[in-house]
Amino acid sequence: MRKLKLSKANISEKIILITGANRGIGYAVANELAKVNSSLILACRNKSEGLKAKEKIEITSGNKKICVLPLDLASFSSIRRFCKEFSKYFQRLDVLINNAGIFTMDEEKTEDNLEMTMGVNYFGTFLLTTLLIPFLEKSKEGRIINVVSDAFKKGKLDVNNIEKRQTTGMKAYTASKYALVQFTTLLAEKVGGTNISVNAVHPGHVNSGIWNFNKWYAPIFRLFSKAFMSNSTEGAIPILHLVLSEEGKNINGKYFKKEREEEIEKMDNEDQIKLWRKSKEIVGLN
Repeated sequence: MRKLKLSKANISEKIILITGANRGIGYAVANELAKVNSSLILACRNKSEGLKAKEKIEITSGNKKICVLPLDLASFSSIRRFCKEFSKYFQRLDVLINNAGIFTMDEEKTEDNLEMTMGVNYFGTFLLTTLLIPFLEKSKEGRIINVVSDAFKKGKLDVNNIEKRQTTGMKAYTASKYALVQFTTLLAEKVGGTNISVNAVHPGHVNSGIWNFNKWYAPIFRLFSKAFMSNSTEGAIPILHLVLSEEGKNINGKYFKKEREEEIEKMDNEDQIKLWRKSKEIVGLN
């Protein structure tokens, strides 16, 4: 197992928000960051599960600067309520870790009638991040970290019909991660020259709760996952690297496969503009 050898200077003063922090990689990241006494917001769809995670993290770390706020990325109204609630307690945000994501083999819709995988992994993250930009602007060094998958390289996206995707399973998953990587590069250009940086990271193939779908072959897949995939603690390391490392503040608009930077094949400029405008339209941002 890889060891975490990172600089943790000044991180204790940071306010860090982690989506999907009650289990898997999100929990492992939160557990490590709590040990260096940073203030943590655990954004979880299931608040009771979030509170259980908070209690365990407090016991292992001794850190009492942890709060849980309910957040359902499948609901634009929930995302807006979350940001309103966040503003009651915090004036700024130093690090946003967009970790939460789903994989489903079933045909499901979000509250806003979007295909579930794209709705959660991309549109929900797009809206949350955009609404939190004003808080990141108040940080001396705001960092946004989008957790993706190298499967995005196989993703295909029809920008003109992005909200009408009916495909589920792996095609929907790769498309959603492709959109998230493109969002990373788009947002990086928009915040370039400011105090904010945004990067995407593939933490490796991790045996996390995301693969708990209900199909006859699911037990075989989970057995394979347990045998050949990394655990959540190892998966947390590349994310923590971007949060804690000194070089992280000088990196913007990049994609990392674990701790190694790789090139991203960007959309053409016209499609980038379409993606941004279409995304704003769908989530209801003027």
